[in-house]
Amino acid sequence: MAAIITEEKDKFFCEKCRKWMGENSFFTYKDGTKTEMCKECLTMHIDNFDEKTYTWLLKKMDVPYIPAEWNTLRDRIYEKDPTKLKSGSVFGRYLSKMKLKQWRQYGWDDTEMLQEQYAAAAAKSEEEAREREQEAKERFDKGEISEAEYKTMLTVATRHADAPEPAIGQTGQNPGSVGFNEDDFMSEEELGDPGAELTQDDKIFLAMKWGRLYKPNEWVQLEKMYNEMTRSFDIQDADTINTLLFICKTNLKMNQALDIGDLDGYQKLSKVYDSLRKSAKFTAAQNKDEKNDFVDSVGEIISMCEREGFIPKYVTDVPQDKVDATLKDMNNYLHKLVTQDLGFGQQIEDALKKIQIQKEMNEAAENEDYELQDEDYVEYLDEVERQKELDAEMISDGDQ
Repeated sequence: MAAIITEEKDKFFCEKCRKWMGENSFFTYKDGTKTEMCKECLTMHIDNFDEKTYTWLLKKMDVPYIPAEWNTLRDRIYEKDPTKLKSGSVFGRYLSKMKLKQWRQYGWDDTEMLQEQYAAAAAKSEEEAREREQEAKERFDKGEISEAEYKTMLTVATRHADAPEPAIGQTGQNPGSVGFNEDDFMSEEELGDPGAELTQDDKIFLAMKWGRLYKPNEWVQLEKMYNEMTRSFDIQDADTINTLLFICKTNLKMNQALDIGDLDGYQKLSKVYDSLRKSAKFTAAQNKDEKNDFVDSVGEIISMCEREGFIPKYVTDVPQDKVDATLKDMNNYLHKLVTQDLGFGQQIEDALKKIQIQKEMNEAAENEDYELQDEDYVEYLDEVERQKELDAEMISDGDQ
């Protein structure tokens, strides 16, 4: 069964990890459909040096298995950096190579024929490689060549077989790769299912909160961290709660990446995790600083009093708040304005006269029977000149 396609036709569902991902995360069958599992899940148990772990996948993808071509791709990666030879490193490259014109007309059923065709050349190549290795070993034992030269003469398969098994968690190591023995660890049956006691209502609630693509035991882990964080930090607004949900999810994925030895994925997730925690101020240092701003016990109050001294019962000689200080400043300004600015009263009186004159002129203009006389114009112009003189005197007094 091919991978399920969403309505948007740009996401595919992995039956193993239960996630929706882009089309580049899946292999493509010859008929154009996508695989049921993503690339990572499909190849997670491949040992690139053991053909029994990947030939079933080649049959599934309907491509022939030519050992020489597989080994060439494998050895090229191993020679460059052995730690980069992961479970899925060769498989995808091999599928791409089988799409070349030289091989694309062949399928899995042609495997036996192609292997027979290349059998003689492969046998000759292996025999020559064994002879070179034997000769190099004899010369190395006699001290004729250095260890570096001796290792250079060895094939990748021999060097890999002689290499010590890497420690779990080393780069390139994951469950299903060489050196990982699941029998050495507690099985899932012995561990039990942390989500077994969840009721149907619990599952619905957790699915709405965290997303339905998580397993019940993952919901339990997410909820556990969420509750611990809410007890450790003061979380009030919706935006901070939403950030906390992302932090919990990232922490879960970060631990999963570390458990399977995916150090590259762990490092990327770790950067995202740190960025989220800092943006929401979910750090131990921030939590400590915030706690230091509050007095939450009688002992702290007594200690503060003994250290700083007791506060007097009544303190009335200082403003109690910003409003009091503002009112006091306004009263002082008004007092100085009235008592010290000697021309202020005259300014008020002149302004009132101007208002009165303007009012009389407006009333006269509204009365159609009234006509302005020459005396009116003379009076108005005289008043304007008098105001100019007063303004000049005030300016002169201010300069002195």
